[in-house]
Amino acid sequence: MKLVNESKGGWQYLLNQNEADVLRGLVNKFPFTEDVHIHISKTDRDPRADEREKLLNESLAEHRKELKKLAVDLLAGEKWKQSEKGCILTLKSESREILLQILNDIRIGCWRKLGEPEDLDLLVPQTSGKNLAYRNLMELAGYFENSFLDTLSGDQQPGSEPPLLGESNEFPNPELAGAEGPVALGGDLSMQRLLAAYRHGIFPWTVNPITWWSPDPRGIIELDAFHISESLGKILLKQTFEVTFDKAFQEVMQACATPGPKRRSTWITKEFIEAYTELHNQGHAHSVECWKSGELVGGIYGVAVGGLFAGESMFHLADNASKVALYHLVRHLQERQFTLFDIQMVTAATEPLGATAISRGAYLKRLAISVEQDCSF
Repeated sequence: MKLVNESKGGWQYLLNQNEADVLRGLVNKFPFTEDVHIHISKTDRDPRADEREKLLNESLAEHRKELKKLAVDLLAGEKWKQSEKGCILTLKSESREILLQILNDIRIGCWRKLGEPEDLDLLVPQTSGKNLAYRNLMELAGYFENSFLDTLSGDQQPGSEPPLLGESNEFPNPELAGAEGPVALGGDLSMQRLLAAYRHGIFPWTVNPITWWSPDPRGIIELDAFHISESLGKILLKQTFEVTFDKAFQEVMQACATPGPKRRSTWITKEFIEAYTELHNQGHAHSVECWKSGELVGGIYGVAVGGLFAGESMFHLADNASKVALYHLVRHLQERQFTLFDIQMVTAATEPLGATAISRGAYLKRLAISVEQDCSF
């Protein structure tokens, strides 16, 4: 989602089709919480508290009824315009405030359904079934809420439209793109275009429309600086998992595409799976798998071009399985004399393992050398 225009008349946001569908779905779920206010104080109640509470709840119910009418208006066709680049959502100031209230209602409602945990990360191991649905819904509402708040604070400014790709596999210079915006829109996910993108430090992130990105800064793992913690070292010594290469590429992608408490991977659609499976069949995309008792419990996949390996996504169904897969991938890349391991962005999962961020300019300079190397995965 990106702010593309700001004026006295309001704001225009560009959303891809997935984002537009999800936002509409969220608005349709309003109201999500009960028509009662939250008790903040736990002290003895004032004798007149019940009367005040009744008035508060009546006022809240009336306010939410009005918000529901306005929520229906937010879904009206005139606020949404389809373009070749995606969906354009036009909001006036009051409409954006209403949308923020709706998203906050859903986020807080999910938090209550989860038992009002103080630390969501501690909830992850127990998150399943309905709780998993509430957790994912809360994170989606939070994503859109933060995006709209960024435009209020000025952290997100309208930028120029990224160029549309033509039939050729040429890409614009990624150094001319904004730090957080897409490099280009359109094109296709053909093998030739994907390989051309990776050679230029660009990767696709969405379909409908297809968006192409080159973030600044860029996350990498220096192959000689991979950090093995004491606990990971013990797991590696125990050989808890059977590790294979390129044995179940499509299964790894499908597992990475499955949403989890800390992973919303809706960007890995069937179009991505088909395109990268073709890359794999032609020897350009690879996977590392971790197995336990014959079951696939972790893995990582990515694209190899010369001495570059561009990691795309990883997953785990057993503790530390993705870390073990990553360790074996790093060791394999070292053995094969790869020189650049791109992970796109540094995350909470990869930073403890030695991931670091470098400027896009520094990344592109290293990339130009790496892709010309003759390395075989």
